[in-house]
Amino acid sequence: MAVEYDDSFEECIQRPWLAVSKMRQIDADQPKRQGQLSPDAPNEWALHDTFHYQRGHADVFRDAYRVSRHHPPKKGERLRVVDVGAGAATVAVALGEALGRDKRRRIDYVAFDPNPSMRSLGEQVLEHLDAGFGSGMYIESLEETDFHKGDRLLFSFSYVSHQQAVTLADVDRWASLIKRGIQEVGRAVELMYTTASNIHSIEPKLPMLGEKLDQAGLRRTVEPLSVHLKQRYPETGGRDGRVRWRWRNPQWQVQAERWTLRA
Repeated sequence: MAVEYDDSFEECIQRPWLAVSKMRQIDADQPKRQGQLSPDAPNEWALHDTFHYQRGHADVFRDAYRVSRHHPPKKGERLRVVDVGAGAATVAVALGEALGRDKRRRIDYVAFDPNPSMRSLGEQVLEHLDAGFGSGMYIESLEETDFHKGDRLLFSFSYVSHQQAVTLADVDRWASLIKRGIQEVGRAVELMYTTASNIHSIEPKLPMLGEKLDQAGLRRTVEPLSVHLKQRYPETGGRDGRVRWRWRNPQWQVQAERWTLRA
């Protein structure tokens, strides 16, 4: 059974966002931002982005996961999902909708986001979502990530590739984390990312990461993923306080891939 996202959205995201003053809402809604969120951005910006974009971004990752050749964890397996640039647990929402509870309890979900407000919001969503993961937690630094011998490992990057706040040093840290993960679990690992395909003014960071992993001598197999779905945004104003989703064209412009990485 899939998780009930709407309840978590209403309690953790919609209610706090609608309580923000109109002046602060307008400030967070600057057209030039377009979802760009720096580590020191204010709380209202994290709420704004989650309110407007999380449903659609979770839809995209869920569908990318479903069409990929990734195999959900079988009985006796553990899958550790390391969600980099996690926002408010967007990938947890996607996996909660893509997988049944039996498979979700074999997942250990570890989330990292550099923005403290987004981390706090993500912790609330993760708790309220009650996805039934084997474990679920946020960490404040990627260095806190633990790996366990023999576990399967999936690194996820949902709409992180075009974030302006991501630096070359961040990409180096991602590469080091992945190399350490491969060494410590002692097997091939997977990486799945989704991002917008129609942003040309910002250099994407995931191709840079791929080049660094190639240069490090890792063997990388790339599976392109095709995602076609309409955009979905929340509508407000219902007297009962329940969220209503508005589907609209055009479809999301998506680039998505699944990588298999071996030493």
